[in-house]
Amino acid sequence: MSMSHPRAALLFLLLLLTFAPLARPSTAAAQEPDAGGKDALPADLEGLPVDIVGRSVRQRIPIAVPDTMGGGLAAEVAEVLRFDLQVAGYFNVLPSDSFFFNTATDGMTASTINFQNWFNVGAAGVIKSSVQGGNLDLRLFLVDRGEQVKLNWTAKGVDARSVRKETHEFVNAVLEYYTGTRGPFGTPIAFAARSKAGQKHVYVMDTDGASVFRVSEAGDINVLPGWGAGGVYYTSYRDGNPNLYLGAGKASKLISDRPGINASAAWCGGKLVATLSQGGNNADLYLLDPASGAILSRLTDHWAIDTSPTFSPDCSQIAFESDRAGGPQIFVMSAGGGGARQLTHAGKYNSTPSWSPKGDKIAFTGIDEGGASDIFTVDLGGHIERLTQNQGRNEEPSYSPDGNYLVFVSSRGGGGARLFIMTADGESQTLITRNGSGYSTPRWGGR
Repeated sequence: MSMSHPRAALLFLLLLLTFAPLARPSTAAAQEPDAGGKDALPADLEGLPVDIVGRSVRQRIPIAVPDTMGGGLAAEVAEVLRFDLQVAGYFNVLPSDSFFFNTATDGMTASTINFQNWFNVGAAGVIKSSVQGGNLDLRLFLVDRGEQVKLNWTAKGVDARSVRKETHEFVNAVLEYYTGTRGPFGTPIAFAARSKAGQKHVYVMDTDGASVFRVSEAGDINVLPGWGAGGVYYTSYRDGNPNLYLGAGKASKLISDRPGINASAAWCGGKLVATLSQGGNNADLYLLDPASGAILSRLTDHWAIDTSPTFSPDCSQIAFESDRAGGPQIFVMSAGGGGARQLTHAGKYNSTPSWSPKGDKIAFTGIDEGGASDIFTVDLGGHIERLTQNQGRNEEPSYSPDGNYLVFVSSRGGGGARLFIMTADGESQTLITRNGSGYSTPRWGGR
């Protein structure tokens, strides 16, 4: 969603309802039109004058992923391996057409692999894979040492429903070996998109854009997903009012149907915070009972619009968006309310915060001085860094469970609003959605 228009009295997030059509996540979806590019900066707003500076370039590890041995699920295994490793940002997956030899002559053990061949194509590591008789076997070998790496993963039986999940877990183990931190691949991402029937719904997919399923149950307009215990919170107009639901499996439970806005839910350690307008003209943050939706306390009480809450990793603080300073800025307060502190001061339109699970930074959407919407981070001391630039509109970041990646919306390349994953330093950025455009509000789960 474009963040370059001045705020009206209503909560800006619900203006999603008037925006361009969203994507069809089906495999047959066609590319839908999207404005793309930069929007004009309103005359009364000052943009962020922050450039990408001083970033070191990561040395990527050349890794070979020959075709998976076996039949049936073999092609799917190889596809997942190559995609995840490329998205990870630490590897250069060598193209298969660079292999000048018959890779099928290698076996699955160090003694049966011709490491000289892999050395000659420039590989530092090679991943051998096999799926036969329902058994998945994946192994990482170091070419210079000619030996197999002991990973925190073991071969196991799989079927068509579990093979992708287990392959993701293997890549997570490979990342753990090279970086010391297990990867987030296979964890779910929620987002809003338009169905084939023209309705707006909330969906969940894997990190590689596969295994898409619908969460929202009914109604023409369902938006603004947020993860909770056992499901995804979302706002639905199914009853005519923007009410808050919790979707779990094929069923949805009504959480809050107070007159006015019930939206932007954030959950942490049994605490549920949502934006409610209570039928008034402004919106504030409230602590709700996660089971009944009953109001436990009012966390903000201000004439301004307070919205988009996001918890610190220990659930003790909340970052949120407020225009109490004259334009949208990022604030931080106690999870019990009170003591709100303005965190961003540069620029006058900063929104959609996401607190890193590492606790050190908050990612957000900001408008630069040229009118472009981009992704920035701010630490708790107020220091801002820029992650995207000169690539269309970039908005609505959300951290992975390990804090090493961000999913976000981008209109780059004229492809409309699609979902991308980037490393937390912004160095590697990869498209993950497979079809269409108009995706919005991605939220990474698994924390």
